[in-house]
Amino acid sequence: MMSHQFFMLNKPHGCITARRDFQNRSTVYDHVPEHFPDLPHVGRLDYNTQGLLLFTDDGRLAQALLNKKYAGNADPESVDPVEKVYHIKVKTLLKPDDPVFEKLAQPLEFEPGRFTAPAKTGWVAERSSCTWISMTITEGRHRQVRKICDRAGLQIRKLRRVKLGPLELGDLKMRWCRMLTDEEIASLYQLALPEG
Repeated sequence: MMSHQFFMLNKPHGCITARRDFQNRSTVYDHVPEHFPDLPHVGRLDYNTQGLLLFTDDGRLAQALLNKKYAGNADPESVDPVEKVYHIKVKTLLKPDDPVFEKLAQPLEFEPGRFTAPAKTGWVAERSSCTWISMTITEGRHRQVRKICDRAGLQIRKLRRVKLGPLELGDLKMRWCRMLTDEEIASLYQLALPEG
């Protein structure tokens, strides 16, 4: 049986998550070294969003990571959602107890009468005129994190995905790729396809 392949990229801003672009913009594949396997990307990161992007040729696992209704033979309601953690640099000074964090956590209406699950939010670090905050979501609605921040009146300076389920970006340099470890791969299957 052929084994599947996996790697992650620390995606820079200013490139699209696609094979090619009809506007001749840079794509994430411009940053994948030639000696890495040619694999499809899992999900998307916006043009100006940085961070962890997963690639694999296991389409079944990719679908399960994006939507738990594809979680093998398991009841979708019994499968833990895949958490995506973002670090966001906002152009304002915030304290850890700022009331804006409660507003950020509130569900977002993405269609009339339809709302996302609540986000988890937290304070990460303060800089001279900016604050790094964290946001954890379990869905991937179009520009969801940006819309939540905009609703709260926060101006984003940088947006970076640092975690996807059990995978962590860690100290992987910008524009660099690395293959996943056996432990990371096993953790992905355990989370997304717990009953195969």
